[in-house]
Amino acid sequence: MHFKGWRLHFVLLAALLSLSLLTGGQWAYRHFGQEKPLIGALEAVPGVQAVTMMPGTGYLEVQISLGPVTNLQQTYTELEEIIRGAYGQQPFKITLQDNPAPVLDRLWQASQYAVYEAAVQGNFTSMAARVGDLARQAGISGYALNIDDRNIYVEFRQGQNYLYRVIPRQTDGRQGGRSSA
Repeated sequence: MHFKGWRLHFVLLAALLSLSLLTGGQWAYRHFGQEKPLIGALEAVPGVQAVTMMPGTGYLEVQISLGPVTNLQQTYTELEEIIRGAYGQQPFKITLQDNPAPVLDRLWQASQYAVYEAAVQGNFTSMAARVGDLARQAGISGYALNIDDRNIYVEFRQGQNYLYRVIPRQTDGRQGGRSSA
């Protein structure tokens, strides 16, 4: 079929091949140039067991299976820095996968009121006292609370089980960070 001297099927074939090459090139660059090196760098962080990258709507979601760590705040901050180094200002969300036991889940359910209240109001001393009381009542001696300018880091441990939560603080009416569960 000719259209003003052009063979339409050749034009369509060339357009389709160009689109395929561009799409494939973009995928290869993102996979081999960004995602694979990023996953390798994240898996090198002590405690990281597995990493999965999930493109979200308008942001990148990084699911990280985290084993026992000595300091959740330090580990989480290192993970954020690595992702920011690879993706710059592109928005991302870190989702932590942990290994909780039912008693740790119940402790978190009871503690979250004090933690979220402190995230909004800034009453960290009363949060620490309340979470400490709840942990002692549940028979949990392995717990840690850490705070920085963006997040509250909650760690509960019992035997081989552990529960991690990173709760964004709200400062000046803005969300202070990214949430993870």
